[in-house]
Amino acid sequence: MAFIVVLLFLLAVRYWWGALPRIAGSYPANWFSWINGVLSGAAAYLAGVVLPALVLAWVSNGFETILFGLPALLLHLGVMLFVLHAPSPEMTFDALQVEARQSTSEHVLLADAQGQTLRSLLSNLHQGFFVYVFWYLLLGPGGALFCFLQRHYERQGNSGEANPNALGATVVEDAQAISRWLIGLSIRVSLLLLALVGRFREGWPFFIASLKDWSIDEGDLLHAGVCLGLAPEFEPETELDSAGYLDWLQDFEGLISRLFFGWIGLAALLTLLS
Repeated sequence: MAFIVVLLFLLAVRYWWGALPRIAGSYPANWFSWINGVLSGAAAYLAGVVLPALVLAWVSNGFETILFGLPALLLHLGVMLFVLHAPSPEMTFDALQVEARQSTSEHVLLADAQGQTLRSLLSNLHQGFFVYVFWYLLLGPGGALFCFLQRHYERQGNSGEANPNALGATVVEDAQAISRWLIGLSIRVSLLLLALVGRFREGWPFFIASLKDWSIDEGDLLHAGVCLGLAPEFEPETELDSAGYLDWLQDFEGLISRLFFGWIGLAALLTLLS
C-alpha cells in the first residue's frame, strides 16, 4: 500500500503541470492555538504533536484488515494530501526554457536568477514533499503526520505569536533540533539517490561529506548535489549561450526526473524489506 501511495504522489508531482495544492490551510495553527490554551510546555508538545501521530498510526493499522484495506488506502491518501505541498517541476522548467528562448542577451550566467529559481524549487520540493514521503515510508501515515505537526510546532515557536511561557523555551529549542534532524536526514537520502542516478564518482564523496556538516542550507546543499550529478561540461558559474543553457536545463530536468524515480526505487526496496 505504501508503495502505491508514494508512486502516485511522486508521478503526480513530477509530471502534473501545477503545484500540489495546500489543503491543511489554517487547521494546524488553530489546533496548536487550542492546545496551548489548555496545556503548556512539554504536555502541550506531547498532546499537540506526538499523540495525534500515535492515534493515527493505531487507527490506520486497524483499518488494514477491513474491506481488503480499502479504508486504510483512503486514509493514507487523505493524510498525504493533507500534509504535502509541492511546486511543479514541470511548470518551473517550462518557464525557464521560455525565458531563455526569449532572452535578448547572448550569454547566460548559470549562477544568476535562474540558479536562484532552481535552488528555490529544490528547497521547496524537499521542505514540502520529499521529507514527508521519507517519513511516511519509514513510519506510515503516523510518521508523516508527526513530521508535519512537528514542523508547524517549530514554526509557531519561531514566529513569536505564541505565548513563550505556554510553549516553554527548552521545548521549542528541542523541537527545532528535532525538525533539523527530520529534514536533514531526508535530504541526505536525496543526496545518496542523486549520487546513484547521477555521477557516482563525484556524488558519493559529496554525500559522505554532507553527513559531517548539517549546517548548510537545504536549497544550496541540494543544488550543489544536482550540479555534481550533471555532465562535466555543465559546471556552475559557467557562461553559456542560449542553446547551451537550454541543454543545461534539459540535463538538470532529466536528473530531477531520475531523482524522482530513485525515490520510487527506494519505496519499492523498503516495501520489499518490510
